[in-house]
Amino acid sequence: MELARRLALLTVLATLVLIGVGVLVRATGSGLGCPDWPTCHGGVLPPGNKHPVIEMSHRFTATAVGLLVIAVAVMAWRYYRDNPFILWTAIIGVPLVGFQGLLGAITVVKELPPEIVASHLLTAMIVLSCQVAVAAAMYMEDSAWGRRLGTFSSAARRRIGTVSLAAIAWLAVVLWVGGYMTESGASTACDSWPGCTGAASLLPASNDHEVTHMLHRYLAAAFLFFVVAAVIPAWRQRSTVPWAALFAVTTALLYALQVVVGALNVWYTFPNWLAISHTVIASLIWTALSAAVMLALYVPAAARDRRPSATARATA
Repeated sequence: MELARRLALLTVLATLVLIGVGVLVRATGSGLGCPDWPTCHGGVLPPGNKHPVIEMSHRFTATAVGLLVIAVAVMAWRYYRDNPFILWTAIIGVPLVGFQGLLGAITVVKELPPEIVASHLLTAMIVLSCQVAVAAAMYMEDSAWGRRLGTFSSAARRRIGTVSLAAIAWLAVVLWVGGYMTESGASTACDSWPGCTGAASLLPASNDHEVTHMLHRYLAAAFLFFVVAAVIPAWRQRSTVPWAALFAVTTALLYALQVVVGALNVWYTFPNWLAISHTVIASLIWTALSAAVMLALYVPAAARDRRPSATARATA
């Protein structure tokens, strides 16, 4: 089982790397470095030019992640077959990775349509959540790790988990619009921050690109309310919930850093390293929220077995 847990954790890290490499492809304009799929200029290996190499590095990384996801599903079948949540979440990850590959192929064949690029990014995030869920559940099912993470459910923890789940749903919209904005050419539609064409111009003009750009900012700004709603109760529970303080501090700092990086992207016209950092930080926030949902809402089998049954509660 230790091998299964480590493999699941490795898959989470590999998925984060995949997202980062995918953003590198987009930031460097390498999305069509290989005009065909699954080959690159008709071969398995790319020619020595920059853009084909970057694009194929993304495909190779995606293949590695796909194999890891399959391996995690096999491990779940072998060691956690009696745990429906772990088993089926791990299995669902397999067709999701397949769907992700299909979206990648469509992205190349259709020459980077913004809505497909945005959906490609969002699907990667959903795959990431599945792997975080499987890894967290595997560790929580281990008695030693379960004690460290705090395996017993409580109203306070459920509140943190419920708000974090709502935050993920909102962040999904932010990410999709952000991915669409980048590929549609709307990133540079606004040359100022926080306003669009000036510090005080908080409303966009009728230009579609400006509307798309500012919509992404409005959604990202509103996401602050979800962050606050998750961070404050987590911080208040830091003395009783082992992971709450780390979650609260990490999420708050990542959001603040994300805002700064977003502003710097506009001011410096989206240099590659800032554009990549922006999405990578978003994926780290997504990971933190996914972990919080699991740690707050998932109840290990041992803890469920210790719960009094409905009959016992009625006769008590």
